Amino acid sequence: MYNSSYPRAKFGLEAKDIQKSKGKSCGYYMRIVFFFSSLIQSLIIISLVLFLVYGRSEQSAEQQRVQDLEQSFTSISKDNQLLRQQKADLTLQLNKNIAEKLNTEKELAKIREVANTTAKLLSDLQKKMAQCEIEKKKADMTRTTPVQCPVSLTTVVNPANTDELKTMQSRNQHLEALMKLTETNFTQTVQHLNTEKDNAVKAREELHLETIELRRDKSILKEQLEKYALKCKEDFVRSLEGIQTVTKSFMKRIENLFPQAVTFHLTCDKQQEQLDRIRYSCSSLSREIEDKFQQYLNNVGTRVAEIQGQSSQLLVQNGRLIEAYQQCRQNRTLEAEESKRLSQQMRQNHDNNMEQVLREQGPELWQATSCKTCWATQWLDDPKQAQYAKRTSHGSTRDKRTSSQQRRSSRGDKTQQGALGACKTRPYGF
Repeated sequence: MYNSSYPRAKFGLEAKDIQKSKGKSCGYYMRIVFFFSSLIQSLIIISLVLFLVYGRSEQSAEQQRVQDLEQSFTSISKDNQLLRQQKADLTLQLNKNIAEKLNTEKELAKIREVANTTAKLLSDLQKKMAQCEIEKKKADMTRTTPVQCPVSLTTVVNPANTDELKTMQSRNQHLEALMKLTETNFTQTVQHLNTEKDNAVKAREELHLETIELRRDKSILKEQLEKYALKCKEDFVRSLEGIQTVTKSFMKRIENLFPQAVTFHLTCDKQQEQLDRIRYSCSSLSREIEDKFQQYLNNVGTRVAEIQGQSSQLLVQNGRLIEAYQQCRQNRTLEAEESKRLSQQMRQNHDNNMEQVLREQGPELWQATSCKTCWATQWLDDPKQAQYAKRTSHGSTRDKRTSSQQRRSSRGDKTQQGALGACKTRPYGF
């Protein structure tokens, strides 16, 4: 609709704007009151519930702890009483066992005495029996009518003492069993002690070897340190002393140079300043060169120290290896001499055995073999004949085979004659 700027006529049924009050109503405040009252009630209810649920919790936990401690104390006291009773019972049993042990030891001593007496009685009875048998044999040999032995076991031992003898024999057997058992236990304990002794000896030897090795290592390290110190002092330290001398000489030259130059330029200030600058730059340059060269020498020194340490270690190792090599060489020579001696001894024993066998076979065969050995030794003394013997060794082996076959075919005197003929006709065949 088009709204004009002219005023219109107002009707009575039109709604009027209700003017509200600027302040808040009573309901708003009532709501706030009810909210806080309900909040307070809920807090009171929650606090009551919590008090009912968790009320006096600390006192109940402490009481429960006290009750637990009381129960544990009562149980521990009961256990203590039981243990004391057990201790008393065990002490009583121990005393009883000790008393029984003493009684058994006394009885065992008595039984040993009885066994010794029974052994003596048995030995006496055996001697009497042997004497009686000897007398009986003599009587049988001298007389025609046999004479009975007046003394016998049945006559010597009274019938009343048979039970005692049986008891003694049973005790003797029991004592023998005990003695065997003690001997076995003694042997076992001795073996155990011997093994422990051997183990202790082995451990002592191992420790002794370890101490020897440690001493050897100590000596090696000491030698290495001494050599290293000598090399560092002689080779490296002296070479580093030249740096300071060079720098000192350079600074002296600078100091000596400038006073002479200053006398010619006393009138000019600029030249004086220039000379001071040159002097300062030369001194700073010398210091920088010294510092840099010193750092370089420090690095070189560390490297040289490492190399010298390695070289000293290698020298010590070389010395130890040379000693070990010499010891091994000495042991090898000793073993070679021993083996040579043993081989010579074995060869001599073999020759003696063969000589004895050949002598047992026959004198003529021994003569033939001795003739062969004599001709062989004379033949081999000459080097030319030795070479000829090497060349003709195959032919001699063939002749040996044929001669062995002939020896097997022939018997008796023919073999001896053949051997002698071979010795005379073919002295170089061997």
